[in-house]
Amino acid sequence: REIRTAKGISMTVHRIMIVLVWLSASNAFAEEHTIKAVATRGLEAMFFEPSFLVVEPGDRVRFLLDDLDHQPQSVFTPDNAEPWRAEIGQSITVTLNAEGIYVFDCAFHNVMGMTGAIVVGEPTNLADALRFVDQYWDATVFVNKNRRNQIWHPTEGAIAKLWPELFAD
Repeated sequence: REIRTAKGISMTVHRIMIVLVWLSASNAFAEEHTIKAVATRGLEAMFFEPSFLVVEPGDRVRFLLDDLDHQPQSVFTPDNAEPWRAEIGQSITVTLNAEGIYVFDCAFHNVMGMTGAIVVGEPTNLADALRFVDQYWDATVFVNKNRRNQIWHPTEGAIAKLWPELFAD
């Protein structure tokens, strides 16, 4: 039979509070970023804005939709990362903990080049991501193929500009 004293209860509450503060502090420095799924703007159609993002491990990325005809999803992730897929027409927020490159698209508009990439920390899986993107773009994207170079071009793309040493031979 356990007898609790006021001091024992106070110590238990104190320990719980320490754990809660520690848990909340681990996410205190995480940032939330927003990527918008855009159907049309001027002459451009079906794109993410931005289509490329660099974040830190633990950051959250929210995919906001401008209409109900989008479904953001991961199509390539680091080996130890959880894939994600929004419900049709629903925004989604994902927490990205695993370092590396994530490739995402709109399940309905990927054929139009509605794709993007997120680098979490360092692009530790660049070689695998490049192999995936080569196959993915050739098999999936039929319109706006020029969007590929904005991220993946070996000298002019966003990743090469941030990490040129990874593309040096």
